[in-house]
Amino acid sequence: MKTIFSLSASVLFLALTAVAQPAATPAPAAAPSAVAPQQAPAMLIYDDGTSDNIFVVAATKTMVRFKSTPQAIDTEDINLSSVQALYLLEPKVYRDAMELYQARKYAEAKELFVQAKSLYKPTAALDNNYSTLGAFYELECLRRLGDLESLAKALEGFRKDGLTREHHLRQLEVYVFWDAVRTKSWDRLVALGEARLQEKLPSYQRAQIAYCVAQAYEALKQPSKALNAYNTAIVADIGATEEIAEKSALAVMRIHQASPGVQLAIKLWKTEDENKNSTGYLHLQEAASVAALYELTLGGGKKLPNEFVPLLKFKPEITKPEPQKPADDKPKTDAPKDK
Repeated sequence: MKTIFSLSASVLFLALTAVAQPAATPAPAAAPSAVAPQQAPAMLIYDDGTSDNIFVVAATKTMVRFKSTPQAIDTEDINLSSVQALYLLEPKVYRDAMELYQARKYAEAKELFVQAKSLYKPTAALDNNYSTLGAFYELECLRRLGDLESLAKALEGFRKDGLTREHHLRQLEVYVFWDAVRTKSWDRLVALGEARLQEKLPSYQRAQIAYCVAQAYEALKQPSKALNAYNTAIVADIGATEEIAEKSALAVMRIHQASPGVQLAIKLWKTEDENKNSTGYLHLQEAASVAALYELTLGGGKKLPNEFVPLLKFKPEITKPEPQKPADDKPKTDAPKDK
């Protein structure tokens, strides 16, 4: 069976799914700098193990038209069934876009992903081609920027045929929940989301769905369920993108701060009428803990918004354990008895 691969996509998949390894991840193969944008650099592997570098100018599922050098005028056609594999090499525009994306510069990354989508459209019939990958990460940039209207429009023209990796295909399923947020279909979102959350899900998918469900519960004036869903999103997203954890933390503080019970607990703080067993007091402690965590980790280096700074003075007091006396290492012996 003949195979078509994208080297950089394989490396990205390993980076997203693997636990941190002691050895550094090798850099993906890159396109030569002299290649014209519309020429997709690739490597043909023949059945005898030999290989050629080529520059794809057009492709179908079964055949590739290519140049042997970027400057060549003539093109050649080859049937993919006659070779062992075709490896697509990472173009510079895509590599630059991915670096911006990983640095969370989503607006800048989106522009380059759009360029990759357009420039390498002639190869869109191939699996894991950089036109389809560029289009996919354009969607991801729009989602992370919170531009759900543009995300919905981009999805209308998106074709997933070139995607083969599970984490890409799974993400396409999650867009249903983001679109429900966009259209404010709260009851439908709760029904779909709660059912999906009962399944075994990868953390990045659980975080997104829980965050969408939490927004629905908040809009439906069900703060307790919203808080539970936001907390689920925080736990699932920590160590992943961390963006949903940050937004969920802000939502948790917002809901608690607006609670009449919490407002009463603030008013009675350290007075003789303070009730440390009340729900309001416990929720105040939770809000203060989340505020402290936001400063430490959840904020991703951002300052705690001014409206939540007052919560910090209600942080739970940490009781330090009393220092233990050092054990006497000398064995105790009974005093000798007088004979």
